[in-house]
Amino acid sequence: MIQRNLINLILILTVTVSCTLPKETIQRIEKDTREQINLPTDYCLLMPTITFEQWDNDYNVFKKYLTKRIMTTQVGLSSLYEGVYIWWCYPSALTHVQLDTTTMIFDNKSILGEWRVVSNRKITFTDSACYADKVIYRNEVIDNIDKDDDLYLNINSEKIKLYLKEKDKKSFRRLLNRNYIIESNRFLLMYRLSVGGSSVSQIGIDKDGRLILNSYFVQERKIKGVYIVYQSTMTQLIFKKMNE
Repeated sequence: MIQRNLINLILILTVTVSCTLPKETIQRIEKDTREQINLPTDYCLLMPTITFEQWDNDYNVFKKYLTKRIMTTQVGLSSLYEGVYIWWCYPSALTHVQLDTTTMIFDNKSILGEWRVVSNRKITFTDSACYADKVIYRNEVIDNIDKDDDLYLNINSEKIKLYLKEKDKKSFRRLLNRNYIIESNRFLLMYRLSVGGSSVSQIGIDKDGRLILNSYFVQERKIKGVYIVYQSTMTQLIFKKMNE
């Protein structure tokens, strides 16, 4: 459940050092009221217009936010299977599912502090086009919504730390302890020693002050001149700042 989603977010195949929270932090969490929210699947998201002529133009607009540092994290793989060209990238910085630019982080101090998860879900968006009829088809599938496990996020000026308390467990354990930077006001790069080895997610603050972390797995399938299918699987964590 939540661990599978977190792997998509932080690119960790195995949990490293397990560490519980300090007693004073646990006390603050216990005093905080945990909330859970239900949001539309397209909440704070931008996707290409569903017209054959505008589709690529809308997609390419976001390329301006991709810096050289971000592009070093983008390694796609491709294959050919029974005439179908398949390409995938994980994690992907440029997808058909982008955070709304109104959520951009213009002051890095706005993400500092203690946060608690209010929404954890995974959604797959699929855009497909048939070249013959020049029509774009779109559908979305909710792969998972996790309401059972609890997440605590602590961000200071240098480190981002993430802790998990599974259902029916009494304590939190650490899943993540990384250095980080924010690039282009919308990308979170997390790393151990070198920025060049970062994982990349999209980050934003919504109109209600909630912190959004989206990570993406993308796959493209096509037969040249016949059809193209573009699939974006989004793992989304939304946090609310804890009472100070």
